[in-house]
Amino acid sequence: MPAMSWLDAEFVRDLFFKEKYTIDGAVAYLQVHYPEQNGISARNLRRFMKENGISIQQRLSTAELKDNVRTVTDEFAGVLGRKKMQAALRLRGIKAGQDRIRLAQAKVAPAYQERRRQGTERRLNPQSYRALHFGYNLHVDQNETLVKYGVVFVLAVDGKSSFIVHAAIMPRKNNIAIYELMYVPAVSKYGLWDQVIADGGREFYLVHHIQEYLNTLRIKDDGELSDRPPYRQVTSVQNNRVERLWQEVNEMVGYPLKAAYIALDNASIIDLANDVHKFTCSYIGCILAKFLMQRCMDIWNHHNIPKKGIPADFVDDRRNYAIPDGALPSTDAAVRMYLEVGQLTEETSFGVDPLAGQPEKQLERNNAFWLDMDVRLGGVQSISESVLHEYYGPLQQAFNRFIEMSMEMLTN
Repeated sequence: MPAMSWLDAEFVRDLFFKEKYTIDGAVAYLQVHYPEQNGISARNLRRFMKENGISIQQRLSTAELKDNVRTVTDEFAGVLGRKKMQAALRLRGIKAGQDRIRLAQAKVAPAYQERRRQGTERRLNPQSYRALHFGYNLHVDQNETLVKYGVVFVLAVDGKSSFIVHAAIMPRKNNIAIYELMYVPAVSKYGLWDQVIADGGREFYLVHHIQEYLNTLRIKDDGELSDRPPYRQVTSVQNNRVERLWQEVNEMVGYPLKAAYIALDNASIIDLANDVHKFTCSYIGCILAKFLMQRCMDIWNHHNIPKKGIPADFVDDRRNYAIPDGALPSTDAAVRMYLEVGQLTEETSFGVDPLAGQPEKQLERNNAFWLDMDVRLGGVQSISESVLHEYYGPLQQAFNRFIEMSMEMLTN
């Protein structure tokens, strides 16, 4: 079935060649302007472009390369070295070698380059690690850098390739949310991993339970059932495939958003004793974090890791076990199965939505809010990039406007 068949090819060409959108920018634009359409993603947009003969590959002059490096440097606030800059340019359809990129960075952003050089530390892990292929180990972990503001990150990373398989953003860490937002999408898209590896926290118990339930699907090429445990709990140090990625995620997502919220908190713009303020922080923070996390994933998955290669290049040769239709339990079914042997905490919001219990008004408010943000502030991408550059005015406006619209709809 053609990808995103409702789109007009000429309109998409104009987004890139007239409006100068990147892939990520075009996805954000389409998501905001066509909220009723499902399946708007970078992967599907690239499929659509391939099916319609739209290519944005470019070979640039030195001056043009400098301009693009300057643009990407501004977007990411200077945190990208030459390898990740190469990945960012590649995602924009631009080919350039690392030596050219390094020279361009030295010219257009020498201060950032020196800061990266001084801050670089080689973190060597003396423990041996063995993953035979993509699909052998799936490392999962959660991060609470922004837990105070109702934003929690959960990552799933393939052990062989270091490919970030999926990232979930949620208001609170929760077994049910982790299963629905992380495990189900990962397994549905790529297949079953031979083993899921997590630390000793309780938040992955539902994932462990279903991984055990699907144990009989782990049939190897020789017809034998895998003799490895379907999941394993280890210390954080042993879960290094995902643990080391938090430095990348925090640099590009967690720390900039945390600094923004701390600034608004210190200025008394937000009051965490107010449940409506807490909900607003969580709602907007999760949306911005999702956008920034997707960019972080794209950069990581397409950058070149020394002695390993590009993580995304491993995907086509994966050896995950196939999941027959209907074999992966729905969230409700998984919860019922687990409740036969244990207890789960219900998923809860962070703070209180003024429109709680009114799903139609919530949907109307959310859609109207983001359309308003698109007109006023340039939408999710513009607000996110303002945060990266430590300009918090747009975030403050978004925070106040969301509360204002909620109260207006509450009284109507």
